[in-house]
Amino acid sequence: MKLKHVLAMILAAATAFTMTGCQSNSSDAAATTAAANADAASKTEAAAKTEAAAKAGITIKYATWANDGEAAYEGMKKFKEIVEEGSNGEIAVDLYPSNQAGSTNEQVEQVSMNQLQMMCSGDPGIVELEYLCLPYLLTSLDQYTEFMATDLGQTYVQKSINERNCKIIDTLPRSPRIISSNIEINSLADMKNMKIRVPERDYYVETFKALGANPTPMDMGEVYSAMQTGVVDGQENPIETIVSYGFQNVNDYLVMSNHIIKPAFVMINNDFFNGLSEEHQKLILDACTKAREYATEYMDSAMEKDLKTCVDAGMTVCEPDLEEFKEATQGVRDELGVKTWGEDGYAVIKSIAEE
Repeated sequence: MKLKHVLAMILAAATAFTMTGCQSNSSDAAATTAAANADAASKTEAAAKTEAAAKAGITIKYATWANDGEAAYEGMKKFKEIVEEGSNGEIAVDLYPSNQAGSTNEQVEQVSMNQLQMMCSGDPGIVELEYLCLPYLLTSLDQYTEFMATDLGQTYVQKSINERNCKIIDTLPRSPRIISSNIEINSLADMKNMKIRVPERDYYVETFKALGANPTPMDMGEVYSAMQTGVVDGQENPIETIVSYGFQNVNDYLVMSNHIIKPAFVMINNDFFNGLSEEHQKLILDACTKAREYATEYMDSAMEKDLKTCVDAGMTVCEPDLEEFKEATQGVRDELGVKTWGEDGYAVIKSIAEE
């Protein structure tokens, strides 16, 4: 083969390689540019919504105790999404989970002064609403919603407005309170003399006294080490709290007692709410309803995941017959129920509970 032919072949191959490389680089560059443009467009759209909300001057600061991954906070995220999209960016929603805005009492104070516009908490600050969680009284979150819509329920909503300028507009779900323990509990008799950590509220203390245990009020920060060292035999909380605190690592048993159903109450500054247009008021109320429904579905799947976490950690699940638990706590319900709502009010609540 002549030298010039060899040189021609080498030149042709080099040219083809260069063209292929250029095409590849061109394709990669195009893909990168498209991704960058899409990202920029998304950021521009988000910025436009934020700017629109700033111009409208409507920002909702929404606080809670709940953490990322808990049903209540997932509901708050859904609320933010619905309100910001439904208002075309005229309303911005800033979320403050994990008590970033302060303790529950501090959050209530801030909502009352419109420093925060909204919050959700298991403690609504109104005794007549808080005590709806008496043991085995209301057994579903739907029953809370039903009660809040009654004339009696609206009386307590108005009481919150009068006393704190906070309007209770909905609830968000929490899973039932159950027991994590180093004692196997398959019947009421197994509860006898059990040392169990409870919150420092009379309905918790009286509930576990009625169940035959020795309730021990204690700060949550001390519970893990107290169970490790045998100061207490167990504690009670929703399963998401049990997992988030890692109690599955120090307890042998998970007892499905379901002794208290207690949602988070959603509150908004009353003056702020009344200052909104009717369209925006409706949007917020509808968003609360949809957020509750979304969070309830989320909670069901999250509970299954948390239960698996506990079992995988080596916990044994106990499912005692709850009828004897209900019977044992009847006196707690009756005494505190009449004390809280009077006989007529307690009768209204029992009628909802028995449906």
